[in-house]
Amino acid sequence: MPLLYAPYVPSLWEDFILRNRRILADQMEFLMAHVPQSSRLAA
Repeated sequence: MPLLYAPYVPSLWEDFILRNRRILADQMEFLMAHVPQSSRLAA
């Protein structure tokens, strides 16, 4: 059976963003500065 999609493994910073629902604006700026440009969250 062919692989239909590549598994997604978030980076440490992406994991913080995806797990926490109560991130303040200044915290989000800090976290997004560390997210790789190739990330799905950077779009």
